[in-house]
Amino acid sequence: MRNRNRSNVLLVEILITVFFFMLSATVLVQVFATARNMTERSDVESMALIEAQNVAEALYVSEDVDATLTDLAFASSHGAWSKDCGNYTLYVMGITQTLDAGELWTGTVSAYYKLRNPDIARAEDEELFSLPCARYREVLS
Repeated sequence: MRNRNRSNVLLVEILITVFFFMLSATVLVQVFATARNMTERSDVESMALIEAQNVAEALYVSEDVDATLTDLAFASSHGAWSKDCGNYTLYVMGITQTLDAGELWTGTVSAYYKLRNPDIARAEDEELFSLPCARYREVLS
């Protein structure tokens, strides 16, 4: 009888150890998955920032904002320009003000991260950043 009790105790210890390792493995897999998602999001944010800076600089030196955005493969829809870049989307919105000595165009270049599973929590893309930009062009009379 004593030998049987020792066997049962050993079996319970082994089951507790296996359960502990399964729990540990589950937590580690979740940690590594979260780290991978954070790294991927960081990479997308870096690429989006570089692209947005390039767009803002191109708009700063352009003579015609609409032509420049068309050349950069943006599509116009209701006064806003958008460009699908894979994991993110760039949007350009702006207005032109005519002043006494020229034209002032002010706008923003915004980047939105495309969510992989929009059913979780929200159905919209998440804004990464919004970059203000402006351009002034003198009108010679």
